[in-house]
Amino acid sequence: MTQENPDTTSANSWHGVPEVIAHGEPWEIGYAHGSQIPDRIIQCIKNYKTLFHETAETDWTESKERASTYLAALQQNEPDLVDEMRGIAAGAGVGFLDILALNLRSEISLTNYSDGCTSIAAVAGDASMTGSGVYLGQNWDWVGEAATSTAFFDIRKTGRPRIRMIGEAGIVAKFGINDAGVGVCMNAIKCGTVDKSQLPVHLAMRRVLECRSFDEALGMLEKKGVASCVNLMIADRSGKIATIECTPKGLVPVFPEDGSSFVFHTNHLWSPNIPAGIRDHPSKNSFTRLERIKRLSHGEVASMGKIRTWLSDEEGKPASICRYTPPGARGLERMETLLTVIMDIRKSKVEVSFGKPSLSPPVRTIAI
Repeated sequence: MTQENPDTTSANSWHGVPEVIAHGEPWEIGYAHGSQIPDRIIQCIKNYKTLFHETAETDWTESKERASTYLAALQQNEPDLVDEMRGIAAGAGVGFLDILALNLRSEISLTNYSDGCTSIAAVAGDASMTGSGVYLGQNWDWVGEAATSTAFFDIRKTGRPRIRMIGEAGIVAKFGINDAGVGVCMNAIKCGTVDKSQLPVHLAMRRVLECRSFDEALGMLEKKGVASCVNLMIADRSGKIATIECTPKGLVPVFPEDGSSFVFHTNHLWSPNIPAGIRDHPSKNSFTRLERIKRLSHGEVASMGKIRTWLSDEEGKPASICRYTPPGARGLERMETLLTVIMDIRKSKVEVSFGKPSLSPPVRTIAI
């Protein structure tokens, strides 16, 4: 069931998930974020206290100390995002290091543990022709309690493109699109290599969403670097798509193969050009999910409906593309599909649903 929403949303919630409306300078955006959803931010901190203990064997005090070791480089290289995080903290009535630790979730946690997620980007038809489609989508697989701290965001930063995204409370970016026609999705990668002088993962996603083209986004990532391993899938309305395997030792963009209009990713590094010294530690189901999404889409012409069908696939359940919590699972083995996001880049439209797409949950359509 699809529910259309005109572009007149406010901070009201949709099926219990609130939307942050923020505009202006960085601190103002942060303060709006923090003051509109303080309870969700406090819940997110509570969630990551548990998750960091389970994944990194660190308590919250030590997690904040780890996050603080990135601060000098961030203040030098990304002062506006530091100001925004300070605004979030002030608005929510929490400590700045609490917010910094949330925004460094990948560097603290996912260097030790990988989440799920299956992502896909596609061009339907000749990218140079009117009427062709450009699509980007994924399932977000994570522990169930993270669903209690999600939010929609509508951000208009002075001098930057407008951003519409779905993410976690207190964190500056996640899956989204901007009004310049650039979209981004993400797959976590378990790899212990970090470089604290480079962009943390979620700040890198925000910088992508502040770019006006695929080429600008790729150039920015190559210049700034990414602090820990992650895969970012990026598409723009010109029809450029790639899945970019990011490591602290360099980036490897993977474009569609000759004769293909798709790129795919799960939670392992598969490019043959990964820099020396980078080693990931994926789960076996990352390989099976990747091969499954390739088979499902082989010979097909992409559309939002088809991508939703592919992301609903349950072959290999519980560790399927549409993921279920295994019986008796504990810790992070409890992960399941929490939401599905699919973007029509050319039409500047995003569909978001919560829960498993195979169960046909309500779908919110967002226009930008």
